[in-house]
Amino acid sequence: MAHILVVDDEKNYRTVLGQLLADEGHRVSTADNPFAALELLSREQVALILSDLKMPRMNGLEFLQRVQADFGAIPFVMLTAFATVETALETMKAGAFDYLLKPFNNQEILLVVEKALAYARLESENDALRRQLKQSVEHEILGRSPAIRRLLEDISRVAPARTSVLITGETGTGKELVARALHRASPREAGPLVTVNCAAFAETLLESELFGHERGAFTGASERKRGLLEVADGGTLFLDEIGEFPLPLQAKLLRVLQERRFRRVGGTAEIESDVRIITATHRDLREMIAAGGFREDLFYRLNVVTLQVPPLREHPEDIPLLATEFLRRFAGELGRPVADLAPPTLEALQRHGWPGNVRELQNVIERGMLFCTGNALQPEDLPEPLGTPREQAGALPWLTLGRPLPELLEEVEGELIRKALVSARGVQAQAAELLGISRSNLQYKLKKYRLE
Repeated sequence: MAHILVVDDEKNYRTVLGQLLADEGHRVSTADNPFAALELLSREQVALILSDLKMPRMNGLEFLQRVQADFGAIPFVMLTAFATVETALETMKAGAFDYLLKPFNNQEILLVVEKALAYARLESENDALRRQLKQSVEHEILGRSPAIRRLLEDISRVAPARTSVLITGETGTGKELVARALHRASPREAGPLVTVNCAAFAETLLESELFGHERGAFTGASERKRGLLEVADGGTLFLDEIGEFPLPLQAKLLRVLQERRFRRVGGTAEIESDVRIITATHRDLREMIAAGGFREDLFYRLNVVTLQVPPLREHPEDIPLLATEFLRRFAGELGRPVADLAPPTLEALQRHGWPGNVRELQNVIERGMLFCTGNALQPEDLPEPLGTPREQAGALPWLTLGRPLPELLEEVEGELIRKALVSARGVQAQAAELLGISRSNLQYKLKKYRLE
């Protein structure tokens, strides 16, 4: 049961309330003033506070505000013998869960306590869900930019509902990751997540895949087949590239959204499916509606909530984080020792416009690691025109005028030291020999440029 704190300067009320709640199986602590209560709260966690309003030195409202400031949103029930409409409004406005009049009815007290504890449990479950969402989403949707933070906040609000979601964004932005995050942070997480790329199927095949078919429904249908709407029962169906969904099938999908039931191809039996439908597209569905290529009523059913995934060019500050993560991931998959991005490589990545978005960045890093011969990805390892052609790799093309000469010279020196270390496979004595300097001088410069 719950740990409940009773705060009242009248011993009689503390005793009665304590015994009443203890008889219900609760653990009860009491305090005769708010200062003693605050000291107890600093040592122990409580699930609910019952407090008198009128107390010397600190009244109940002041006590409530101190609790909220120091210990967060603990459900708080105010007890008073001097209730007025103004007092009640002030109490509720301050954040109290409820208030009760003295002398109180035992059943009334127990009912309010039960409601307050149920509210606390719900809040605790919501907090756990939000933490779970944060862990699961941030594991795949990487970024610290305002654009990505807004997207993560929107996902956290939408995920717990059954509401249909339309995810929009350019190709390669990570729309499927958003769909996966919505599923994993929802009450349907234990159910299946079924993904369908609508552009990958011909119309007749897509109908059979989604709705299933009965034996003999068409040539080649030698046995009954369950559709993906049945497979996804209790979970989530993600329809990627919904803009490619055939117009003749859109009415059947609309019926699924409206009635949660459908028929297999060639069948007459009604099949119910408890499935949340999430869709994604890089196309403008409103333009398709105007052109007669998409049903307006289906659009509004799918578009209850829209999540817009920003293109990479709108949050370039996330490129270093994304590139580093891809570097780490592919180092494990490819068994390569590459562990860093050379500064000019990072500059080249940040200059690029990324028309293919995050997917293009991922492919660039994977391709670069296949060609990299050292421990750091260099510009010449990147594909053209993003990287430096290998025959021009020694031209230091990232150097630009407009900066002090000493700064440019330090950048050249640092890059030459990196290249020497790569050529010498990390052996400092050989690198020093290539540079024509002593090993001690090389070690000094390694510290100077933080290349240890």
